[in-house]
Amino acid sequence: MAGLKTFVNNTGAALDITLFIRAGLEPYNQYGTESFTLGPFGTEEVAYGDDDNTFLNGILLFTIFEGDLYSKMQFVVTRGSTLDALLNTNSTLTYTLSNTDYVLSGSN
Repeated sequence: MAGLKTFVNNTGAALDITLFIRAGLEPYNQYGTESFTLGPFGTEEVAYGDDDNTFLNGILLFTIFEGDLYSKMQFVVTRGSTLDALLNTNSTLTYTLSNTDYVLSGSN
């Protein structure tokens, strides 16, 4: 079974998101990407990878909102890192706007 996560957008912006999928267990191995747009205040279930490649290595966020362009990339370098745990131990990933930063949090 492929990886499956629920993404929640708690902001008024449409978020273009790209997931970077890990090949196997080590972060330096890349399997591919999965891209989608998450509408303002939207929720979407996203499938990615395949039976053997269900871990995420990184996430890219892009949006243009209220006259500002915002882009943020977060990438796992070491297995077991804080970002690795956030991306791979939570079934729901939520973006919230905090001042001028789009903050990613996780829950199950």
